[in-house]
Amino acid sequence: MENLKIEEEFISGFCRTCNMGQTVCCEYTIQDNEKTLSFMDCAHERCVNTGACEIYRQAKALECK
Repeated sequence: MENLKIEEEFISGFCRTCNMGQTVCCEYTIQDNEKTLSFMDCAHERCVNTGACEIYRQAKALECK
């Protein structure tokens, strides 16, 4: 993997599952001018509220393809 970089972003917002504000660390893999969300330190894969999650929406909006 040539020119692979990892970038961290911290996103704050309201978590419906926890019913409180959360700050989530997100990691993005950057390769060939593509920035892809590769990790979030919450359980968004299993979360029943992912579809309405503002934190997840903001994290995905930071991707560049």
